[in-house]
This record gives sequence, structure tokens and C-alpha cells, in this order.
Amino acid sequence: MAYSVSRRSAVGQGQPSRRGFLARTSVALAFVFPALLSFGSVPSVAQTADIPSLTMKFGHPYNEKHPLAQAAAMFAKIIGDKTAGKIKISVYPNSTIGDARALIESMQIGAVDMALAPTTNAASFYHPLDLFYLPFLFRDAEHAYHVADGPVGQELYAGLLKKVGIRTLAMYESGFRTITTRKTPVHMPDDMKGVKFRVVNNPLNVATFKALGANPTPMPLSEVFTGLQQGTVDGQDNPVGNVVAFGFDKVQSYITLSHHQWAGIMVLISEKTWAKLPPAVQTMFKDAALETQAWERKELNKSDEDYLKQMKAHGMTVIDLTDAQKQAFQEKMQGVWDQYRSKIGEKLIKDAVATK
Repeated sequence: MAYSVSRRSAVGQGQPSRRGFLARTSVALAFVFPALLSFGSVPSVAQTADIPSLTMKFGHPYNEKHPLAQAAAMFAKIIGDKTAGKIKISVYPNSTIGDARALIESMQIGAVDMALAPTTNAASFYHPLDLFYLPFLFRDAEHAYHVADGPVGQELYAGLLKKVGIRTLAMYESGFRTITTRKTPVHMPDDMKGVKFRVVNNPLNVATFKALGANPTPMPLSEVFTGLQQGTVDGQDNPVGNVVAFGFDKVQSYITLSHHQWAGIMVLISEKTWAKLPPAVQTMFKDAALETQAWERKELNKSDEDYLKQMKAHGMTVIDLTDAQKQAFQEKMQGVWDQYRSKIGEKLIKDAVATK
């Protein structure tokens, strides 16, 4: 097993919104991030005679100020402009119409058209996607991108489409995950023993933290802040940007830059919705997804150090592991890899490790 840890991770901003209101695309673009209004060069409006008039629902669990939410709003605006407003995409942030798992279920029956969902949530419906969350699989962010965008990723997306009826348009990212705790600074795996720890509701995530001796507690992202604040759990793992965007840094004392997993965020569309789109419009959707993917990845990765400085200024202790400490964590993951080889597929794992 080839292990390495990247120092690149996600960025976000702002406090968690709990108002749960409908964020229409135009409002989000005008008030959340005005710079998006001038993003790129939107092509001239396409010939609209053959474009169906559709109103679509696009849900996700992220705060409106997070780059993931901004990219979703950007996607909706691009499609609206290219179709002269005939296709209107309403974006629902903050789990307003469901958390990631519920959104996937809703897309299966056509109640929701599009969603952003972490690979670990989609893996509950198509297990080989657990590949993306194998701990310490990716050497760095570029390695993760090449896997996600290359043959390995395309094979996984084809499998998801065939089994679940949901198509993958692009892969945004939330960055490399870190460990935060309220009481216990984490320098070595043994520091995790007995810690009540929130994890994503996926068996692989549970297995990862069981291997470290923690007491993993699955919990939706929308409930994590309250769980940390009330002491239901003492720690959680998320990229740097999510820690800031959801306000976890306000109720946690320590952050360990473990970078144990890369959080790919899938841009998904229901195949029921996709079938309603003429080929030319399908091409618009693909192009807009890749356009916003490039923007979101760049935006996410550019302010990591600023957010770490902000955490330190607010009294949070930032723990940067030594190579020996990283190796200790990696060695604890051998059993997790062995457990998931057959579930994911040995060839997929080898192909991902070998990707340049």
C-alpha cells in the first residue's frame, strides 16, 4: 500500500445558516458572491426552439457562502443564460430539501433533479465508490483529481448510473479531511481512544475511526454543530473549509492536520431528468459542470493557510503531524484496506494507486 498525505485542503467561509430558506440562483449570485456575475464568458444564448421549458430542483447540504454552494449557484446561472431562461434551476442550500442521502433517494424517484453529494454518501447506494474514502489513498490533490477525472472515475460513475439511475456530471471537492476535538489534542492514534467522534453515516468511515480506537457516531452534517456544542460528540472530521463554514471551530479546541481522506463532492443529476433534455442541452449541462468544477477546485484550495491563521487567532490549537506521526496513523489503516478490498474491487484500488 502506497501512502502519502497532502497538505492541501478545502476552504469555506461564514457561520452555519439555520434559516433553511430557498436560495434562488439570482439572489445567491447577487448577494452571496457578486463576483460570480462576471464569471467567465457565458456563450450567446442557444437556439431555443428545441429547448424544453423546465423548472429544476438542485439541492445540497452546504452554507451559501461556501465555494460548493457558490459553484452550484454559478451552474444554475450558466444554464439559465444559455437557455434564455427556459430552463430554471432553483438551488436549495443547507439541506433545505434533505441531507445528501435523502437527496440521492429523491433523485432516484425524480422528486429532485440535481444534487451535490459526497462520494461517501453515494457509496451507500453503490459500494465501489468507497474507493474515494480509503484512508490515505491519495498522494495529493492532483492525484485525487486524476483518479476522479480519469478512467477509474469514469468506471465508477458508469456503475452508479447503471445501478442507481443517477448520472455524474462533475466532481467538485471539499478537500482533505482533518480531525477536530474539544478536550483531547490528537498527535498519535492512541489519542483517539474512547473519543466520542462524529463520522459520516457510512460503514467505511465507521471502520476508519474504530481502527483508531474512537467511539464513532454517525450523524448528518446538518446536526454536527449542535452535537459538538451540546457534547453529544467530542470531535469530528472535516476539511479545513468545512470546519470554518459550519462554525465547528467555535466549539472545538484542537485541529489535527491528518489529511486522512479526500472528500470528493459529486455533481449529480437524476437520469429521469437527463432523459428530458435534448442532446444539445445535455452538452450544455456537461460543459457547465466542468466549467464550474475548475472554478470550485481553484477557489477551494487558495485560502487554506488564511483559515488556519484565523483558527489560531481565535484560540484553536493547530497540530501539524510529523512524518513519524503520519506513518503511525497510516499503519492503523491496513486493516481497513484489507476489509474493503473485496467490496471495492482489487483492480480498482490498484488502478487508483497507480494513477499518475
